[in-house]
Amino acid sequence: MVTIRQVIMMLCVLLLLTGCIPNEFKFENHTDEDASKAEELLKKDNRVKGVAALFHDDHLLIGIRVKTFSRFNKREIAREIEKKLKEEYPDLSVFVSADSKILTETNKLILKDDEKGLKKKIHQLISLAEEET
Repeated sequence: MVTIRQVIMMLCVLLLLTGCIPNEFKFENHTDEDASKAEELLKKDNRVKGVAALFHDDHLLIGIRVKTFSRFNKREIAREIEKKLKEEYPDLSVFVSADSKILTETNKLILKDDEKGLKKKIHQLISLAEEET
């Protein structure tokens, strides 16, 4: 027999789990460029389930999360998206990565309102992603 206490505990657990699901598409624009093109391109791609995009000065830094069965091709997906975005934004230095570390660090940069060291942090992230381990 299920007691009221067990039902309440299950409801609390379900509420906690549903509250932990973040909004997966985040775009932050500190430039005069139109970010809607990138947003539309990334949201249309059915292989991508999460994006953190940061437009700053002459840089476009994007971290993507791909769907479960697409993760085996995540580098190719990132290269494909990067190529399309370079065509859309020829004036910007575009960097796209499917690495989860880049995604989380880009999210942190978006949430942080410190624009002073932003360019330096972007360069650090790009060099971190280009390192081969």
